[in-house]
Amino acid sequence: MKIAVVLGSTRPGRLGDRVCRFVMNQAALVDGAEFALLDLADHPMPFFDEPVAPLANHDRRPSAAVRAWLAAMAAADAYVFVTPEYNHAPPAVLKNALDFLATEADGKPASIVSYSTTAHGGILAGQQLRPALSKAGMLPLPKSLPLAHADRLLGPTGELVERSDRARRVAGFVPASLRDLVAHTRALNALSEARP
Repeated sequence: MKIAVVLGSTRPGRLGDRVCRFVMNQAALVDGAEFALLDLADHPMPFFDEPVAPLANHDRRPSAAVRAWLAAMAAADAYVFVTPEYNHAPPAVLKNALDFLATEADGKPASIVSYSTTAHGGILAGQQLRPALSKAGMLPLPKSLPLAHADRLLGPTGELVERSDRARRVAGFVPASLRDLVAHTRALNALSEARP
């Protein structure tokens, strides 16, 4: 089972690098899946410019960069979307990447980890991302994780540097959330295989 950890920011010096390292460190504690980073910075795509919606476009000829993104999404069984919050929303680069999807992520579960340098933890970005994931055919899990003051919570290599009850709760919740995603993925894969 392969789970893609999608880093939804491409800004220089992004805090998302720390958050993704933290998620990947926690993923090492989870059995039953291979977690792989899928960084949008490695998939520079144009703004969505196809004349027909991907689901309806049977003669689609996307660019090489878009094809690489679609193949990476298709190869995963589930996803963890790591998103910052820009002006109460997920970054345009993440929404744009989702707009290129046709059926690559259909019926696959997804978790959301949002983050910010404020006390809100990017919760509005996570809430806005949820319907976009659903529209792309994914099944977002009900619990998401907003990481408040992620710049103080995490060190450069993704280690927890804050010593607090909050940090201890985060340290416990993240691997539990990833295990939940693995369990949902396993169940959905079994359901898919049982269909005639």
